[in-house]
Amino acid sequence: MKSIVLAGLRIQENEAEWEQKLSEAAMLCKACGMEVKARVSQKGQKTHPRTLIGSGKVAELKQISAAEQAEGIVFINELSGIQLRNLSQELALSVIDRSALILEIFEQRARTRQARLQVEAARLAYQLPRLVLGQIHADQQQGGGVRNRGAGETRLERSRRTIEKQIRDLHAQLKQLQLQQSVQSRKRRRSGLKQVCLIGYSNAGKSSLMNALLTFRSISPTKQVDAADQLFATLDSATRRIKLAGRAEILLSDTVGFVRDLPDFLLDAFESTLQEIQEADLLLEVIDASDPQWEFQHEVVMQTLRRLQVLQLDRLLVFNKADRVEQWPRKDGILISCQTGQGLEELIQELLLRLDLTSLAKPEIGDEFLSELSYNEDERGE
Repeated sequence: MKSIVLAGLRIQENEAEWEQKLSEAAMLCKACGMEVKARVSQKGQKTHPRTLIGSGKVAELKQISAAEQAEGIVFINELSGIQLRNLSQELALSVIDRSALILEIFEQRARTRQARLQVEAARLAYQLPRLVLGQIHADQQQGGGVRNRGAGETRLERSRRTIEKQIRDLHAQLKQLQLQQSVQSRKRRRSGLKQVCLIGYSNAGKSSLMNALLTFRSISPTKQVDAADQLFATLDSATRRIKLAGRAEILLSDTVGFVRDLPDFLLDAFESTLQEIQEADLLLEVIDASDPQWEFQHEVVMQTLRRLQVLQLDRLLVFNKADRVEQWPRKDGILISCQTGQGLEELIQELLLRLDLTSLAKPEIGDEFLSELSYNEDERGE
């Protein structure tokens, strides 16, 4: 496991908010296979244009990194190309910011062709402005002549055009995959099955709820999705056909989780994956009831839904991890436990009501659970 030092500049946050940001960043590092050896914070009124935190704090950070034998530095703030270049040179270590950290996690998690294309498009979109800013500054430092700057800017323009073309090519490939998904979506619609989409903050338990419902209805364990106690355990979208009761069935989709300050370029790159949300008849927002920050996380989800322009969709709050809480945080949702199965029957009854499926829920003689179908890209192959 790579050892790193977590660093950042605190400007507007109070102490509690800052500690929450640091803790979540540490969880992101863990999800990426990094061990946080130390945390270094600088409080200031504004960012330093060259290094974000100023020369004095950079010197302190270098000493701490050496003492901890750290192999890299992770900043929880966004870094410009100039700042990345200067910090890497002055610290003599690998330096990345929060967006790059999330990209690394996504790259590790990507399994399907679509997910890999999306991650690559996001990586290039992240790289483009930092490439320009960093290299322009570097060229101006070398001699300072007009001729040198012109040559440097020409090279940068070529690099910029190359990256922009790569992004266009990736988007074209993703568009083709999206057309294939549209055909599949029309088939789902013709089946008459209601579409339900799991949404929520990362690590709230969306994939665990998918698996709990599959187990509750005795569906083959081979159809379960990957679930782990870490941020962004699920990246690839997966859809399962689940029989609720009688002849009442739904298509249940799992999606990538949200986190605070999710960069726009990541949402843009994963637009086709998030299309599952836009086509849903009902959104199940899974909330970790045991997390003291669940209200903030819920607000992050609401902000993301607002950005995706899907606030008008019907939504049901599902409070997970009932086995870890003594009191129900709110009464306008359903309290469940994916571990114990508590509340799953109540959730199913609410789904039948919300989706107007109660007339199909009555058991019939000889009625058996249908074999569940998967529309997951990963299972279809490439």
